[in-house]
Amino acid sequence: MGGDGHLPRGAAAERGVAVGPARLARGLTRALVVGASGQIGGALCRVLPDTVGTYRSRPGSGLRQLDASDAEAFRRTLDDTGAAIVFFPAAQPNVDWCEAHPAEAESGNLGPLRVALAAAIERDAFLVAYSSDYVFDGAHGPYVETDPVSPISVYGRIKVRLEEETLAAGAAVVRTTVVFGSERGEPRNFVLRLVQSLARNETVRVPTDQVGTPTYSDDVARASGMIADARATGIWHVAGPDRISRLELARHAARAFGLSEMLIQGVPTSALGQLARRPLESGLVIDKLRERFGITMHSVGAALADLRAIIDRHE
Repeated sequence: MGGDGHLPRGAAAERGVAVGPARLARGLTRALVVGASGQIGGALCRVLPDTVGTYRSRPGSGLRQLDASDAEAFRRTLDDTGAAIVFFPAAQPNVDWCEAHPAEAESGNLGPLRVALAAAIERDAFLVAYSSDYVFDGAHGPYVETDPVSPISVYGRIKVRLEEETLAAGAAVVRTTVVFGSERGEPRNFVLRLVQSLARNETVRVPTDQVGTPTYSDDVARASGMIADARATGIWHVAGPDRISRLELARHAARAFGLSEMLIQGVPTSALGQLARRPLESGLVIDKLRERFGITMHSVGAALADLRAIIDRHE
């Protein structure tokens, strides 16, 4: 099932249950965020109203513990929360780890998704899963939703499988890229790790040849809310408006946080010794998202300014 419309789904269709405005109103008041201790999950809980967040191994204030691979626990959590929307950003995001452990990466990323899809179908909940520009080879970016996938890493191939299974269940896929924003605990995203290193006066090597469309995590959350509100199935690209290299992003971040650009050393990707291949000429086009929802995304400069203001408020 694909498309962007409002579709009767799964058990609801079989029983003739309406999936119209009355059911959507229930979904709008309560959404389950699986993986809320991660970057996108944290943004979903922060930006969207009335969410219930879960974690597996990284606790956070107000979050519920959930092993998303446990089908009974997942169904019980849906029932307890009354959620009619499920955001599923939970994943193993370390691309090189996935390359070194392909079987574990596949089971760890796809097993919980299958549990979530089955539970969502049983309870007529609308699910939004998250993918990446790593489904492309990075030879001819930026990409639109209809471009053929051509992954060059284990992580990318897993994301292709995730997309196929999510679409087959009549749900939505958000593809995004180079996501950055505030995070709980030790930072994992490129910008915050860079800022942390520069603040310690450490030299940072950054690829000059990886080009993409950096995306503010709060924008991913806002767009996800719009997609879920509309029950808009299919693939949606969600990305920032600026197509720049990682080196340019690093320099923008250094300036935004008042840190030295002299510590940033630009190098080709081949010099970094990364296990998994990266898509180099990448990025995502979001015309479909803009036309459907009229959303405006933060520029890199505006997003970094907002991120610094958030961090300054909490120091």
